[in-house]
Amino acid sequence: MNTLFSYLYRDACNYKRFNEVIISGQLAINDLLPYLHDQEFFVPSEVGLDDLQDNPLTTYDHIWHEIESISKTMQKPNLKIDAKYLIEAFQKAYLKDWNQYDVFLRKGLI
Repeated sequence: MNTLFSYLYRDACNYKRFNEVIISGQLAINDLLPYLHDQEFFVPSEVGLDDLQDNPLTTYDHIWHEIESISKTMQKPNLKIDAKYLIEAFQKAYLKDWNQYDVFLRKGLI
């Protein structure tokens, strides 16, 4: 059994971009909730996933993404990340406050 992980980016104008990946192993939303910024947001590039903002960034952009859904699937993984790795990556990113300053700097937002 694998996991379909769907997430989205929503800018300040409510423009949305979506992505989904299939990772090996089983993952549930409760595995990640304790590590989300403000119990809702994360930065994909800090956990091995793609950020979804358009380039170049505008004044409406920011770094935060949201989990849309997590579900079980029999489909084959399309990413070389497994559930255990993703949970550990969320934990590490959370402990570093999602590297907010570095991410804002990398994205050219400061």
